[in-house]
Formats: sequence, structure tokens, C-alpha cells
Amino acid sequence: MALVRRIARPLLAAPFIFEGALTALHPERETEVYPEAFEAADAALAESSLPSFVTTRTIVRVSGAVAAGAGFLYATNRAPRAAAVTLLLTTSVGWVGRKKVWELRGEELTQEIRSILTDAGLLGGVLLAAVDHDGRPSLGYRANRFIERSQKQAAAKQRELEKKAGKLGKTAKGKVESAQKQLAAQKR
Repeated sequence: MALVRRIARPLLAAPFIFEGALTALHPERETEVYPEAFEAADAALAESSLPSFVTTRTIVRVSGAVAAGAGFLYATNRAPRAAAVTLLLTTSVGWVGRKKVWELRGEELTQEIRSILTDAGLLGGVLLAAVDHDGRPSLGYRANRFIERSQKQAAAKQRELEKKAGKLGKTAKGKVESAQKQLAAQKR
């Protein structure tokens, strides 16, 4: 299975790296899809207390760079689950910019549906990658196992201490009885 992962990870990450890099270099590709929406978002950002350099173009550029970086991390098997989740989030945001499929006809409609299905397949692959443990248990599972082991060790230590306390109690009881017998013998 490790060989399959070594081959599959770069193959799955390649489109995300490519698209992310293109988006980072040419953010207008995304902003030209719905110019009215991006202009409204720019106006809202300008009215906010954010610095003036924060525009939708900057946000799209950063999103592309993050997607390319996450794709690279996933392809090189560095933090693959976190990289897959990041790819899932950054790519899902890009779906908002899709053309209105119901307004398209003919070959343009077929190409757009094909593109949507390809993206859906990639997102499905990334979703599987996000939950792939690669033979290693998740952090939640490891935490639960650590807690269980700690509880078992604490219970064993408690039993051991109770045993020692019982022995000490018997020893002390025996010494008290012995001392009482000696006192009784001396009084006679």
C-alpha cells in the first residue's frame, strides 16, 4: 500500500499545485468570472478597518498560494491529512466562481459539466486523503489509547499500594498484638 500512496499522492496533488500556482500568479482568472461579486467584496473590504492592501485580488492570490503549498506538502507526504484538508477548503471556495450551468447550451454545457465532475472527483480524492491514516492511527485514537493505558497503570498502581498498605496493616497489627502480649506478660 505504501507504493500506491507514493505514486498516488503526487498524482492527486499535481492539479492543485498547478491551479494554485496559476491563481497566485494570475488572480484575475478567478476575479473575472463574477466581476460584480468581486467588486462588491472589494467595496466592503475598503469600508472595513482592514489595511488597504487587503483586496479580493490579494485574498484570491493568497488562496492560490496556500493551495499550491498544501498540494506540495501532500505530494511530498508532509502533514498529508492537514494538507488534504487545506486543499479541500481552498478548492471548495473556488467552486463559488463557477459559471451558471443552467444558462449554457451545447458543447459549452458539456465542457462545463465535465469540468465540474473532474473537480468533484478531485475533491473526492482529497476527501479520502483527509481521512487516510496511512497505517498510523489518528490523533484522537492515540489520545484515547494513552488515556486508557494511563488509567490501567493507575489502577494497577492503586492495587499495588493497597496490597502494601494491607501488609503494613497486618504487620502493624501483629506488632501491636505482640506488644500487648509483652505488656500483659510483664504485668503478671
